[in-house]
Amino acid sequence: MVIKTRTNFVGEVVMELESPTLKKVVAELSGRVGFPICSPDSGEIQGDFKIYVNGVEYENIANGNNVDLKEKDDIEVTMVMLAGG
Repeated sequence: MVIKTRTNFVGEVVMELESPTLKKVVAELSGRVGFPICSPDSGEIQGDFKIYVNGVEYENIANGNNVDLKEKDDIEVTMVMLAGG
């Protein structure tokens, strides 16, 4: 199944996954960009990222295997940019 994920750091990422879950999508995206988006042990999303599926924010994807995705789901991974002064 083709899953499209929008990001604000690499644009849109298209991936082909069998039986896609949120956890699989985030793991695949992490591998493609070369840095972890969530902790592989606890499933906690790193402080610099926000993950949304159909507008619902996920703060932890430890149970991401339970979030089955459909081809038309709106998946967004956002890197939170902070600036100081």
